[in-house]
Amino acid sequence: MAFIKFSFLFLVLVSSAFAQTRFSSKSCLDATYKMKMVQKGPLFGLLKQEFVIDKKNCIVRISHKKYLPKEWIVDVCREPVHIKVTSATGVDVAKKESECIHQDKSKDTSDFCSQYFDMMDVIQDDGLIFAEGDRDNLNSDHGKTFCTYLLMKKYLNDSVVFSRYTEVPDIFSEKAKEVTPAPVVPSAPVDPKKENQEAKLTTPPEVPVKTTLDATKSVL
Repeated sequence: MAFIKFSFLFLVLVSSAFAQTRFSSKSCLDATYKMKMVQKGPLFGLLKQEFVIDKKNCIVRISHKKYLPKEWIVDVCREPVHIKVTSATGVDVAKKESECIHQDKSKDTSDFCSQYFDMMDVIQDDGLIFAEGDRDNLNSDHGKTFCTYLLMKKYLNDSVVFSRYTEVPDIFSEKAKEVTPAPVVPSAPVDPKKENQEAKLTTPPEVPVKTTLDATKSVL
């Protein structure tokens, strides 16, 4: 009887430990899941607003419908870094040509960066804010959305191409910010004549020193 109680307690503790462990970068990349969230949309809620994430290993499909449906397809294990976009106007491929956020914090206006910013806004506004469950648990909608958000940010923003057959980079770490060195101000050229004049002005005049013989003569 005591052994049964001990075994039950051990299983409870192990289950709690696993439940409280945050998903890893590897488990996030290898995960396969699909989640769908429906909310009241425009026109006083008459239109439904849908947000769908369909992930299978490296391939992530993010669908959003507010007025017209739009879908972003991202393969985080494929080079070059790019986004496939399906909308009412057809299918488009946006390839990354430059960094989306410049050193002066301004945003790049290229097609790729515009699609990236739009997609990340949808993931945050319709997913991370409203998804239910624990953020660190891949079994919850919140965890699935958070995993997708981290992968998109690492691949599209940091240009990290993943592989399921090598060590998976840490998706929780932030990209190191580049520090711009302060500009070096050249010193003004020194004028030798002016320098000599300043030296003369700052040098105290010489005071004659009277010797003992001079003092005796003055007394006499």
